[in-house]
Amino acid sequence: MSSFITDNEKKFREWLRRQVTREGVRRYSDNAIIAYSHCLRTACMKITPYVANNLFSISDSQEYEKVLEKIIYSDNFETVNEESGNGTFITSLKLYQHLLKYGINSTAPNLSAAFYITENGEDARYDEERGLKYHYEEVIMTPIQKIYYGAPGTGKSYSVSKLIESEYPDPKDYDEHCRRLIFHPTYTYEELVGDVKPFLTQDKPVEYMFVPGPLTAILKDAFSNPKEKYYLVIEEINRGNAPAIFGDLFQLLDRSEAGKSRYPVQNHLISSYLSRDPGLKHIFIDSKIWFPSNLNILATMNTADENIFILDSAFKRRFALDYVRIDFDKLPEAWTKPYDTFAGNKPLTNLFSGTSLASYASRLYLDNKLNRDWATFATLANELIDITNMEVKRSANPQLARIAENKKLGPFFVSANDLKERENFINKVIFYLKQDVFPYSDRYMTDSYEDIFMKYLRPDSDIFELLT
Repeated sequence: MSSFITDNEKKFREWLRRQVTREGVRRYSDNAIIAYSHCLRTACMKITPYVANNLFSISDSQEYEKVLEKIIYSDNFETVNEESGNGTFITSLKLYQHLLKYGINSTAPNLSAAFYITENGEDARYDEERGLKYHYEEVIMTPIQKIYYGAPGTGKSYSVSKLIESEYPDPKDYDEHCRRLIFHPTYTYEELVGDVKPFLTQDKPVEYMFVPGPLTAILKDAFSNPKEKYYLVIEEINRGNAPAIFGDLFQLLDRSEAGKSRYPVQNHLISSYLSRDPGLKHIFIDSKIWFPSNLNILATMNTADENIFILDSAFKRRFALDYVRIDFDKLPEAWTKPYDTFAGNKPLTNLFSGTSLASYASRLYLDNKLNRDWATFATLANELIDITNMEVKRSANPQLARIAENKKLGPFFVSANDLKERENFINKVIFYLKQDVFPYSDRYMTDSYEDIFMKYLRPDSDIFELLT
């Protein structure tokens, strides 16, 4: 089959490319134009009885009207139209009919394209009749806007996942209703919302189209399914400049009693993208958008991170804050096993006898919690931080500095695999304790890190000795 593009097809493509909204946004993507052109070129060959071959061979409006009538009233038109995907065939027929009748400078009829660019740069299809039968109605809900904060490894992301799983326990439903992203120092408004990006196309070197970011994409899902809850999850929210990243959408974080944004904002990019869906095109008056009540925003914040952005009070007050405390009782089984990493010849009560941890180790022993495992090691290390801070408080030496509470080890600070391999454990946990927790201590981990690494890498060494 020849892929030669006739002059009429080139004219049709160029005409569709010129079609823009009042805001200057193209109504038809290149992929949609290619799909419509393909239908006009090939789909009619499936019509029985035979009517025509390539419809672009027809240039006369009256001749086309006769052919169009035969196609629409053919025996299998409905089947061919359905097989072409969401009414693509009938839409292409009507578009070409309009072009032949009114010319290259005319405005295309109000037919919604069935193709939209997604986050991945792929086309997503929508039902062309959706706009006729879909009516958006806001559902009153109480949305969750919450920041989970705490020391590293306390299980903040785990808490977020459990909350979403309580609503969507099936992994497929979970993925369809949740979008996860991570803030970092160079993360921008354009990455969150979306931006106009270049695409290579079949008949033009470069074409520019709006590609939605995770917030815009989940907004579309939320507006399209107002009775279902959607979750935008922002990991490490304080590692990016959150107020700048949200930009004009910052105002949308204020929610009314009904759950939707109290103060809508005008945003042409987002409203134009959402309006491409036939079912949503009449919702966003004057390009104003808002967060619907079924959009939940969950975030995590590691309070131990330094040299990062500080969330101002205006931003924080729009979120509920949930402190995730250090709790080793919720550790899964894989984190509680007595791996060889923690092996040693001495009972731990003897090892810590006469040290600052002696009394605390005895209490753990009486509670049956003094074991050669990760939970015991981390608990003792955290207690050592408290003891050090008490000593600093009693001391009159202004040169001594307290260790921040958020430097403590959380239960999920390491993965289960890191616990199995001594070298991995030293690289992650001991390096952290040496460099970030006790860098200036004259009592604990005073040797160079290289000496510590070489000594405790040996399988006959006792890693708990580092806490004595």
